[in-house]
Amino acid sequence: MATTFTETTLSTTYKDDFRDSDNYHRILFNSGVGLQARELTQLQTILQKQIERFGNNVFKEGTVVKPGGANVNPRYEFIKLNETDPTHVMPDVATLVGKTVTGVTSGVAATIIEAVAAGGGDPATLYVKYTSTVSAQTATDTTTKRMSSDELMNLSGGGVLKVKLSAINDPATGTGTQVTIRSGIYYARGHFVFTEDQSKIISKYTDFPSTDIGFKAVEEVVTASDNNALYDNQGSVPNVSAPGADRYRITLTIAERSELSASENFIHVATIVNGAIYENVDTNQSYNIPNKLIATRIKENSGDYEVKPFTVKFELDSENTHLLLKVSDGVVVVDGYRASRGYPSTIRVEKPTATAEINNEPVNAVLGHHVIITPSLNNAGQTQGIPNLDTMEEMNLRSAVAHGGSTLGTARVKALTKDGTNIKAHITDIKMNTGQAFRNVKSVGTSTDNYFDITLDNSKAVLKEPTNDFSFFELPKKRPSTITDLIYTAQRKFSNKSANGSGVVTLEGLTGNPGETYTSTSNFIFAKADSDISSVSPTIDLAANTADFGTGTNATTIASSSNIEYAAYITKTQTTAKQKTLTDFSLINSVESDGSGFKFVNLKRADIFSIDEVVNAADSSENLAPRFLIDNGQRPSRYEPGRLILKNGFSAPSGNISVKYKFFSPSSSGDYFSVNSYSGQVEYDRIPSFRSPSGNIINLRNVIDFRSVADSAGNFGTAGSTMLEVPQSGTTITADVTYNLAQSAKLGIDYNSNLALTFGPAGFDPLMPERQEGTLPLYDITLNPKTLNDSDVRISKFNFRRFTMKDIGNLEKRVDRLEEFTTLNLLEVDTKNLEVLDSAGNSRTKSGFLVDNFRDHRFSSTHRPTQYRASLDLKRQQLRAMVQEDTIRMIYDSAESVTANGGNKVIRKGDNIYIAHDEVPYVNQNTASKAIQINPFSVTIYNGHITLSPSSDEWRDTERLPDKVIQGSGVVVSGRPAYLFDNHVTGWCGSTGNQAQDKVVTDDAVLELVDDRLINTTQSPFMRSRKVHFKATGLRPNTRVFTFLDGVNISNFTKGGSGEGSFNFFSDSSVDPGNTFKGLTEHPDGATATLETDADGTVSGSFIVPNNDTIQIATGTREFKILDISVANDKDAGSIASAPYTAKGYLDTKQAEYSSTRLLYSPYFAYGAGDGGEHTYPPGAGYTLQTNGTWKSNATINATTALAAAFNRRQSAIQALRNFGMDDGNSFDNSVSDASQDPTDHSNPDESFDF
Repeated sequence: MATTFTETTLSTTYKDDFRDSDNYHRILFNSGVGLQARELTQLQTILQKQIERFGNNVFKEGTVVKPGGANVNPRYEFIKLNETDPTHVMPDVATLVGKTVTGVTSGVAATIIEAVAAGGGDPATLYVKYTSTVSAQTATDTTTKRMSSDELMNLSGGGVLKVKLSAINDPATGTGTQVTIRSGIYYARGHFVFTEDQSKIISKYTDFPSTDIGFKAVEEVVTASDNNALYDNQGSVPNVSAPGADRYRITLTIAERSELSASENFIHVATIVNGAIYENVDTNQSYNIPNKLIATRIKENSGDYEVKPFTVKFELDSENTHLLLKVSDGVVVVDGYRASRGYPSTIRVEKPTATAEINNEPVNAVLGHHVIITPSLNNAGQTQGIPNLDTMEEMNLRSAVAHGGSTLGTARVKALTKDGTNIKAHITDIKMNTGQAFRNVKSVGTSTDNYFDITLDNSKAVLKEPTNDFSFFELPKKRPSTITDLIYTAQRKFSNKSANGSGVVTLEGLTGNPGETYTSTSNFIFAKADSDISSVSPTIDLAANTADFGTGTNATTIASSSNIEYAAYITKTQTTAKQKTLTDFSLINSVESDGSGFKFVNLKRADIFSIDEVVNAADSSENLAPRFLIDNGQRPSRYEPGRLILKNGFSAPSGNISVKYKFFSPSSSGDYFSVNSYSGQVEYDRIPSFRSPSGNIINLRNVIDFRSVADSAGNFGTAGSTMLEVPQSGTTITADVTYNLAQSAKLGIDYNSNLALTFGPAGFDPLMPERQEGTLPLYDITLNPKTLNDSDVRISKFNFRRFTMKDIGNLEKRVDRLEEFTTLNLLEVDTKNLEVLDSAGNSRTKSGFLVDNFRDHRFSSTHRPTQYRASLDLKRQQLRAMVQEDTIRMIYDSAESVTANGGNKVIRKGDNIYIAHDEVPYVNQNTASKAIQINPFSVTIYNGHITLSPSSDEWRDTERLPDKVIQGSGVVVSGRPAYLFDNHVTGWCGSTGNQAQDKVVTDDAVLELVDDRLINTTQSPFMRSRKVHFKATGLRPNTRVFTFLDGVNISNFTKGGSGEGSFNFFSDSSVDPGNTFKGLTEHPDGATATLETDADGTVSGSFIVPNNDTIQIATGTREFKILDISVANDKDAGSIASAPYTAKGYLDTKQAEYSSTRLLYSPYFAYGAGDGGEHTYPPGAGYTLQTNGTWKSNATINATTALAAAFNRRQSAIQALRNFGMDDGNSFDNSVSDASQDPTDHSNPDESFDF
């Protein structure tokens, strides 16, 4: 066994006393002086030190000099063996490699490529390459076929093995992960060390390991006792009596970093994350001093810059506490060093959890949406009592004072606020009757004993602050976590109080309500229940709990009255948040209507959270949800029962509707709603929002909500409703609010290509962290408080743009274009200011001037395709005539591809045409120093190769709009041949010259083609149906496969077989089926029921690109692939091949424009038999010969006679009206639609009178 090499081995064992300080550079041997062993050893040390010094200057320790490359196989198929079955003796696993196992039950066959003995709690495991699975496959397989659990396997050469029994978390078969590193040269311990190809299983039973892979550097001393090759080899066999010198050996053994201790040498080759190579070393990272010099120069000249920018985006993580930051590949230069990442990276980012509490956070409460009341001084009857504020009493809007006149609508009163001598009545839920307007309201009340008159502006009622009807108030900051210790002042109405003879009223005691005290006493409002609101402000003694009005003239209604009511303000210091419980509810109801076309379904519950189902009550399979919009019942000042509102254009279901939904049920206790109300019911990001009438979205987690909740009938103040007291307008609510804080971060990359996400301090508006030394900042990122989703972040990119000489040249061109554009602007100004005078010296209107540099279509009327008939040459910046494109297939003509002497002009290879050429060897290497295996590592997943013909499709389709016919715009042409010269030529041959085929002759008209216009061109959204031939090689042998296009299983559209025999190149045929396959639901030649590969893993055939009512494939580049499973999930497949298929089509919409020429008449000609003369004969029974020699049907004659009579009667009636002076000459249209004014002329059957 070799001896471990240490730092003292040379000096102690081999007496090598070399020291750098001696500065010995050569050993000089003298004749006659004995040779020392240490001198030979030291000679090597001197030379090695020179190499090491040079190497250290150029290379870093552990860097790659000649990279071999790492490869990860996350599909290393394993089979766990049952070793405990006494009927099957387990052979030595070392003897199993290379043998074949065949499942007794499944028939699946596999070759063993590696066997691992039991150990560490794991059973003996085979790693195999499946060679045949067709016997076990079905048409519905979703995972690749493997050996079955607990199955017996016949072993080639004799013997039986048994598969382990699978458990839920312990599958008997599956995939592990193997990593391979090809041979290469690495700089280690001052030497350039060669390493052979090596492989290692880094995860026995999973396919998503994360680790650092590389080499463990082992230094050893090998002696003759360790290796017989070190004995004297001059004879035919080693001379064991003559041992040679020992050898110093450095071995690089594949290993994971986690397997090594800190003191052991580890050479990093690749970082693997979730089964994929995350980072791979390359030679650019290997150099030492030269890199530093170059980097310094680059940094001084160019600084930091991007070569290929990194892009980032956030995605959701499997856990709601994190997000995934996806970073693309990219290349930058940092401090002069090239830093690149060839693969996308993922950084798992924790959502911010930091909070900050603000005590006594002020929240302003301001009520609006009010009218003005002016209480009378002398009980003039302008008010009667105080509205019931505690129930938001619904009151009538009346057209006269003192609740007189008629009811124009209704409204609710939620608060009264003193405003000097006036009172603001805050009204809400205004509902006007049809045809009525609020400006006509004079009083509001329920009867002549309970009302108030509105103080009018210019004799009209005016609603003040109409946009502020809110009963919730936003916090100063967003995203609170909890709200506690809330204090506010509420208004409450008290009734049935009495005054003694001295005008003293005893107030309601508040001792039964902890934390409540009267406040703002000067703003109390008093009234006798059936009389005016008092204009007198009493003296209130809170210690005695009294209000003293005295006995003055203006206080007579209070002084000695009973049934006194008042609205008081109370400070509430011991408040709590009401809880909302998310409740499921089912309802069967019908569609209601308001009588004006507005239709809805009443959901009977307020505060709707979500609609789960809307179906026909008689047929639950009929989904009615698409017909309705959701009204969750939220209003600015209240919660009403929700509704399903019928969308415009949809018909209402005739029967009942069954609805399942979730709503929030409020608790009986509590004073307000807040973010606390939703705790334990919905996630923070699902707390509902409110859309204000102006369209603003206000999330309810950010407000303190005092809106009352109606009962199922929409009433307030009932047992089923929840009433909340609104704050006093103009006061401040205070609360201890704990806010979630935002988190800042900076994403950067260092010169070693390591990404780093550095976090700054959390805060309401957090500062970004400082740039780390040696890194290039890429993005500033702000995670919003309690980050709701992957879009709830703010990302700001740093711009470190690189400018090459080409970029600088482009900048110069842009400056030139800017100068040109500036010149054009000046031309426009000059044109605008140009004065054009007429002969009299007056300024004329300027028109017809156009300034355009033809760089783009900015000034082109492309939105008028029927009028815009030009095209732009953007390269030359010129205006040209409009062009039209079409797709024409080119067919290879082999006869025309041969020269006169039999040679070839061109050569066809596949679907491509090449200029004729000869092929001669360029390099011929027919000798080798040794044989190597091209792929020394067995591949267990089959990644095949596909050839498609054709691999792309480009086409143009034309859709024609109905022809546009301009009636009567052509010349009038007689239909009689006698009047048409060369009519016989036209009849036999058609028109000649450029107008050939441009006229269509009908029984009634000649249509002359005026124009055939391209109206519009659009890109086709879906691929057209087309037959595509395919050939796939390198797949798993003897395996059933399925075809997919853009993830869609198209096996029904595929026909083929094993081997290459079913493959044809598209160019082999001159027939182009075009779009004839559209609408097919299977291959026109019949789909292949079972498509299998042959023993070489080859399959071929053709498929139809589907385009029918069920399946359509979007245009663009789509993936055609072949898998051994029936679903498009590469991860679960064991045999994969793919190729891109590209399709792009255009749809031209055209319209032909004809001028219609009316025929004056259409004679019927027949040639009599025998006399050869031209005679006219009746076309049939019921015709009369006319004086002009033509025949007309009797029905036409009768209709013409009646029409002429009607025309005459109409003319007589018009003349009579004119005689009575009832017509100004323009009121009646005397004309008929035909210009001839002859009502009996019916040569155009579409003519009619305009009566």
